[in-house]
Amino acid sequence: MRSLSCIMFVLICSVGILAQSPHGNLLKIDCANCHESSNWKIIPKDIKFDHNAETAFKLTGQHASVSCQSCHKSLVFSEVKSQCISCHKDVHQKSVGTNCVQCHNTDSWIVVNIIQIHQNGRFPLMGVHLNVDCQSCHSGYANLYFPAQSVSCYSCHKQQYLATTAPNHIQANFSTDCQTCHNLTDFNWGNTNFDHSFFPLVGGHNIQNCFACHAPGSNFKGLTTDCYSCHKQNYLTAKNPDHIAANFSTNCVDCHNTMSFTSLIAAAKFNHNDTGFPLTGVHANLQCAQCHASGYTNTSAACVSCHLKDYNAAATPVNHVAAGLPQTCGDCHSIAAPFTTTTFNHSTTGFALTGFHTTISCESCHKGSVSGTPTDCYSCHAADYAGTTDPNHAAQGFSHTCSQCHTTTNWDGASVDHTALGFPLTGEHANLQCAQCHTSGYINTSTACVSCHLKDYNAAATPVNHVAAGLPQTCGDCHSIAAPFTTTTFNHSTTGFALTGFHTTISCESCHKGSVSGTPTDCYSCHAADYAGTTDPNHAAQGFSHTCSQCHTTTNWDGASVDHTALGFPLTGEHANLQCAQCHTSGYINTSTACVSCHLKDYNAAATPVNHVAAGLPQTCGDCHSIAAPFTTTTFNHATTGFALTGFHTTISCESCHKGSVSGTSTLCYTCHTADYAGTTNPPHQSAGYPTDCTQCHTTTAWTPSTFNHTMYFPLTGSHNTACANCHQTISNFAAHSCNAICHKDAHHQNEDCYTCHPTGQGD
Repeated sequence: MRSLSCIMFVLICSVGILAQSPHGNLLKIDCANCHESSNWKIIPKDIKFDHNAETAFKLTGQHASVSCQSCHKSLVFSEVKSQCISCHKDVHQKSVGTNCVQCHNTDSWIVVNIIQIHQNGRFPLMGVHLNVDCQSCHSGYANLYFPAQSVSCYSCHKQQYLATTAPNHIQANFSTDCQTCHNLTDFNWGNTNFDHSFFPLVGGHNIQNCFACHAPGSNFKGLTTDCYSCHKQNYLTAKNPDHIAANFSTNCVDCHNTMSFTSLIAAAKFNHNDTGFPLTGVHANLQCAQCHASGYTNTSAACVSCHLKDYNAAATPVNHVAAGLPQTCGDCHSIAAPFTTTTFNHSTTGFALTGFHTTISCESCHKGSVSGTPTDCYSCHAADYAGTTDPNHAAQGFSHTCSQCHTTTNWDGASVDHTALGFPLTGEHANLQCAQCHTSGYINTSTACVSCHLKDYNAAATPVNHVAAGLPQTCGDCHSIAAPFTTTTFNHSTTGFALTGFHTTISCESCHKGSVSGTPTDCYSCHAADYAGTTDPNHAAQGFSHTCSQCHTTTNWDGASVDHTALGFPLTGEHANLQCAQCHTSGYINTSTACVSCHLKDYNAAATPVNHVAAGLPQTCGDCHSIAAPFTTTTFNHATTGFALTGFHTTISCESCHKGSVSGTSTLCYTCHTADYAGTTNPPHQSAGYPTDCTQCHTTTAWTPSTFNHTMYFPLTGSHNTACANCHQTISNFAAHSCNAICHKDAHHQNEDCYTCHPTGQGD
């Protein structure tokens, strides 16, 4: 039987070995796709393997007709590489890289698009380069060796650069960057495209012969762009006009341009606007020499430089010289019109001409001179002022400021803007004659009411005698200009005592006894008799406060209502339904707000939850009782004692813990639960020596089951997370928990500490 088993084992191993594919583990196709089932023979036409679909290397061109062995030298097909260079020799000697498909394809090794390949490279073939033979640039062309070539023109055309004499590139120190002047797209080396934008060749400068400006043999450098440097002879020979005699500027562009220099010599079109002196008006028709008599340089733009004779001879509107008029002609005269027309803007002097001032001659005000002319009306109109009799300005002392009543538009029909003088004429004042107020003239007339109404003030007897009461003479405090003096509008709020309720309907004399000063503002001063005579309740007998506003208002003296909240003791709960006398038994003054002042009997008689007197409870009733509910309901916040009531503690009576007194009560669990501790047998707390700190295992919510935090002593992890009795086998002693002695007794390790190797209790 054993012999048969060995034979079967050998057969199984042999089959396993023979079943391994010689093509490697990466080929996952069925063998029958290529091999016959009767033997391993391969018939190529019957092969079902699709190289294009099942691999990343498609068989195209000549690759489609070669035998598999040509590429797959090993039966492990995955070992073959897909790069061309792995099968094909690099005939270019690494000069063009190993990416053959850049130039070749699988159809043939012959390159048919050399030009296109070149266009995608560093040096696209353009112009004459399209027709040159490859060997002209690629010296290794015959050996198919194409190392990197410089793309700089000079690298191939150095000889042409050195041999060129028209112009001589070396002498002119021309750049070796041929493209600066020559174009790659041209088929003719002689065509140049030098960028002459630093000096545009336009107009007469658009010449093909460089040597017209650049002398043969020069180095094409240092040639100035100044016109005069080339056209000096034209400047010296110009006679129409004579540039030298006229001292013309040598900056030719002031008059000429490059379009037609020869024709402009005879008729230069100088733009006078560029000089800052446009030729407008009469100046536009003058000959140049009329102004430029001394040449064309530094010609003054001041009018007087040409028109001094006109200035000296001018006699209108005043003699210019005698009047000292400034020689800035443009202040009054315009270039567009003859000198007889003036356009002086008088507003620039600070005195704008309006009304009749715009129609009179300058001499009317400017007596022989324009400087120092006064701008006040009286200086010119003193005679008018002195001669006026309706009213007589001089006799009545009218102000010399004529503009207070007169305008430049109409001297007659004067009208005073009293508002501008700070005293608007409104109400009764609007209908008065001027002389009614201005009895002593029109100068410094007082605007104080009493200056006109002193008699009215002295005679006034209502609402009080003004003189006797010492009322101020500022009539506007009580009276209005819009209404007769019989109507007063005094704002009593300005005194600090606003009139409200019945105070608004009584006469002033009711409070102000002959004088308005020193009148008291407290209610009792006026209402002492009312206070003394009130019997319901009797204010005097019961000692009511003299501050009447605590109960009364100015709107309704009867129906007094005390705002107890304002007194600091809101009437809420049971207090809201009491009669005043129930609390104010000894009067209404200094009534205590302490609960015990009314409820001492209730305190002394209280026996629940403990006898208040015996237990020494404080007499601050609000600690436990609420005004909103009877005294039978307490709301004491036990958390304020440092011992918050939680769990079952919230349901037991106060007496359960407070034995006759609330002071000195212990907060330790054991104090109340000593009997529970001693009577517990599962496990026996007392005999096992359990700590008396019950909170280590118990809570106020549920005494059982306990929740001992074993981590404080010994974390219960791994196999130790088990029932207590499995380790604490001595019920009477929960301190016994030696590993070897009790749970893990092992003769081989009896003298060792288990935790040396088993720190968490695992692996035992």
